Amino acid sequence: MTVPLFLLDWARRPGPRRALAEARTRAEAGRLGPRGRLEVDLTPAERADVGQMLKASWAASSDPVPVAVLRAALKSHGVTLEELLVEVGGPLRDLRAERAAARSARSSDREDGRALLTTLAESVDPAVVERCLVGAGSWAQRAEQIAAVIRHLDARSPLSAGVDATSSTPGLPVRLGVLAARMFGDAHALDRGAGLGRAVARFAAGRAATAGRPYVDPVSDPAAWHEAWAAVGVMCDGVSTQVLALNLPLVGDGPAARLCAVAGEPVWLTLRTLRQPFSLAEGTPEVFVCENPAIVEAAADAFGAASCPLVCTFGVPNLAATTLLSALAPSTTLRVRADGDAVGWSIVGRLLELPGAERWRMPDGLKAYEEELLDDLLSDLGRPAPGVTPHHGR
Repeated sequence: MTVPLFLLDWARRPGPRRALAEARTRAEAGRLGPRGRLEVDLTPAERADVGQMLKASWAASSDPVPVAVLRAALKSHGVTLEELLVEVGGPLRDLRAERAAARSARSSDREDGRALLTTLAESVDPAVVERCLVGAGSWAQRAEQIAAVIRHLDARSPLSAGVDATSSTPGLPVRLGVLAARMFGDAHALDRGAGLGRAVARFAAGRAATAGRPYVDPVSDPAAWHEAWAAVGVMCDGVSTQVLALNLPLVGDGPAARLCAVAGEPVWLTLRTLRQPFSLAEGTPEVFVCENPAIVEAAADAFGAASCPLVCTFGVPNLAATTLLSALAPSTTLRVRADGDAVGWSIVGRLLELPGAERWRMPDGLKAYEEELLDDLLSDLGRPAPGVTPHHGR
């Protein structure tokens, strides 16, 4: 269909152009019915231009453009409204059909993603499978990435769990950053801060879960994060995760015991140092636990080697802190505390789950930060004279 030139000239004027733009919007949305009205804010001059195609009285009114009247006027010149819209603006889209197709594609993509992970490990809870995929632009693509990592790790010899078969030094565990760099060209692609890293860890944790050892989201729990990767033979960073200690009497041949032999000085123990056997020296009745390094430093300054054993979580306990404290708990009394804010109380609540742990100057409703209570805390950390019972309080 050839549109007459005078109609094209009319369509390109400001008023008709705006009216036709609104008509295109409604047509593509499927809302250009015979009773439709085009609500367009036009100047008097623009209304006059549009009115050339409508009744003479319309231009002087403030009425919207009646679709039926516009169609009739164009038809009298041998052109439909849709033909004019295509001629001046290109093919009309069917947005309803596009949205329906997008919904169908999205549904198919999600089903494909679920199916792939379910086939990979039928034992994984469907809720965990979905949690692995939520947030990804394409569930199928994310599932393929997860499957690629898991299959790569499963392809290693079952007789050498935790050993990287592609390593030039067999016997060493595959490290998370090395695995990520090899598979994705990015050493941080499987970090906890990366969507793919969280997804793979969750899937690995879900696959390793049993009735006796239920699933724990590895993204929200540092220990579970390391355990999830360990379940597929991957070692996470063991040197950046640390816990601070002062006068902690550890015994054993491992590096943690050797580091803690330095009396009177705070020492950082990495998760790596805590992976080798150690134990608490016999006759250690209590170990104090705080949140902030300032308390440890103040105790070292005030008492040196005479300070009671003290461990600092340095905020929310990481895997190094939980590894150390979990090892100490069965053989001593852990006196635990933190700041009196919401985070601090959550730390205390978590530490009190350790066997025999007790609150240290943390009465109900406390809102003070540890530094505000420094004098009281130091009075507990200074070793008491023989026969004097220290005051710890709740």
